[in-house]
Amino acid sequence: MTNFTKYMRLLALGITFSASMALPYVHIKFYDVIREATQATNNELGLLMTIFTGVGMLLYIPGGVLADRRSPKKLLIISLAMMAALNTIFAVHTSYVMALLIWALLAVSANMIQWPTLIKAVRDTGSKEEQGRMFGTFYGATGIFSSLIGFAGAALYSSVDDRIQGFHYMLYGQAVIAVLALIAVAMFVDDKTEYNQNVSVPEENPFKSALTVMKLPAVWMMVILIFCGYGMYIGIAYMTPYTTNVLGVSITFGAILGTIRAFGLRILTGPFSGYISDKIGSTAKILMVCFLLLIGMLFVLLRLPAGTSSTMIILLTMMFSFFGLVVYTIMFSCMEEVRIPPQYTGISVSVISLLGYLPDGIFSPLFGHWLDVYGNEGYRIIFYFLAMISLIGSIVSLLIYRRGKAMRNA
Repeated sequence: MTNFTKYMRLLALGITFSASMALPYVHIKFYDVIREATQATNNELGLLMTIFTGVGMLLYIPGGVLADRRSPKKLLIISLAMMAALNTIFAVHTSYVMALLIWALLAVSANMIQWPTLIKAVRDTGSKEEQGRMFGTFYGATGIFSSLIGFAGAALYSSVDDRIQGFHYMLYGQAVIAVLALIAVAMFVDDKTEYNQNVSVPEENPFKSALTVMKLPAVWMMVILIFCGYGMYIGIAYMTPYTTNVLGVSITFGAILGTIRAFGLRILTGPFSGYISDKIGSTAKILMVCFLLLIGMLFVLLRLPAGTSSTMIILLTMMFSFFGLVVYTIMFSCMEEVRIPPQYTGISVSVISLLGYLPDGIFSPLFGHWLDVYGNEGYRIIFYFLAMISLIGSIVSLLIYRRGKAMRNA
């Protein structure tokens, strides 16, 4: 497989992920519009994400079984066809009852059919020595395509005066992007690569596969690593309100910094960190250093006085976000370092994601509670908590590095 073929495959996988996440998280960009269009209350809108997350968690394991036993290309095409159809149906029938059904089906498409298959496909794109670069490039591509889809959606929405009609145009646009992603997968994603030709399909029943994976220490190391890495990624979002509410920068300035952190840094950190980790020969070593640096950044941020210069705030918050995104974009490449068997990649990703992404439903409500109860003092509690999470992440990264080194020397 040439480098051109590898990167075209990774771009196809990147747009697949971005096109599939546009509808489930559409409320982030168009909250008031979707509430108006569906005549839903705030609680009812929140229930949509509860359904998406809950159904997705129930289906992670079956999705991993599918990923290990069925054609990745076919599974991704089915997922994208569903995404195109669901965007179109929601544009034609925009009601809350329809939204409940669609968000449940989105979990089937994104979390069951697509996610384990996507990570497996990224792993199969490169050799053992290229895993950092493969995952880093993939996440960099998702940053690019997510930004482009967001800009395109905003342009379609603002092309007409009627808010609801503009929302429908945006949904049709997302359906078209899903179709384009489907075409890209059909063209550039093959089931077999030179890196998975000798990987056998598990012959035991799915239940036994799940039990086999759960007995692997490597899987539980990855669960803790992803839990800590994703937890720090969530923490990046709290840099914006901290800089405005505690350090006193303007809301506009804080929003600009937040946008750069969310999109610009993600595009850059993925390929860069992947390249460096492959050069060093250990992703876990990079992650260990980043977790320790994040602890340092948190304690420095806690000691900044109100009225700190904008230059210092930009430097520190960008450094924190940079190291947090380095962890987020390459953490899954440690699957190779801990030697998770390739034939169990799909089911392993499902188990790891089921438990490793728990911060998605835990951290935000917890952090919100601390801020409601303690006000700005809540940020101090949040940062100490994140420092503890980062310390755990550094320890498990060290264990993964030692395990990988021992296996390489065996």
